[in-house]
Amino acid sequence: MNHETPYIGKGCLRDDPNLNECVVRKGAPVIERLVKGDPKYRIPKLDPLVIPELTIKQGTKQVGLTMSCKNCELHGLKETRFVKARVDEKKRHVEWDFELDQCMFLGQYSVSGQVLILPIKGEGDANITVNGITFTYLYDYDLIKRANERDYVDITKSELKFNANGMKLKLDNLFNGDKLLGDNMNLFLNENWRDLLKEFGPAIGDALGTIMKNTLGSVSDLVPYDYIFPTKSEFLSDGLFPSVKPYQ
Repeated sequence: MNHETPYIGKGCLRDDPNLNECVVRKGAPVIERLVKGDPKYRIPKLDPLVIPELTIKQGTKQVGLTMSCKNCELHGLKETRFVKARVDEKKRHVEWDFELDQCMFLGQYSVSGQVLILPIKGEGDANITVNGITFTYLYDYDLIKRANERDYVDITKSELKFNANGMKLKLDNLFNGDKLLGDNMNLFLNENWRDLLKEFGPAIGDALGTIMKNTLGSVSDLVPYDYIFPTKSEFLSDGLFPSVKPYQ
């Protein structure tokens, strides 16, 4: 089977004075392609992304609840924009900035606890829509030489910083279907979305961070480092890149 990566291209010269700009220019179409999934690189379709169970457990002055979303579908990642990069090839540290106008979580929820001193309980259909998203994925890496004598990226540390400027929730069947209580609670939740986002934001960030790490890990585990960041001599070599195949 041919495992070449034509949509990844030749990568960026590791000593390019405009390396950050090159990474965004060449990385943006790659991310757009990877969101569609690529079984050759063990990357599932990411939009919608099915999360078997997303659990949020919070215990603060504002929110004290346990909420889970089973078979939760995350919609909207295909619209993610790769806007900025900061690459320190010598220190092996990378930061990527992304923007996303909106993403939506759909699934079966269950919740119990309290929100701003009000009790909340229920289970049913959930729609959690987050707007105006910005996130930064940071990671450190080492290089590991494989049996084929080529270096591959090994992610040693990663973090995702997440922010958003809006969130809307719709939780059906709260309080065993009591429409008055359910409607009022949904209204209350949406009026206090800023406080809720402070609590839910880290859980959403963790979910996005896992997606980023798994996707990056799948590619970097299979594609040699000199394909992603070649030296000048490697970049000019026509023979290097057409023959590159994932490490087996």
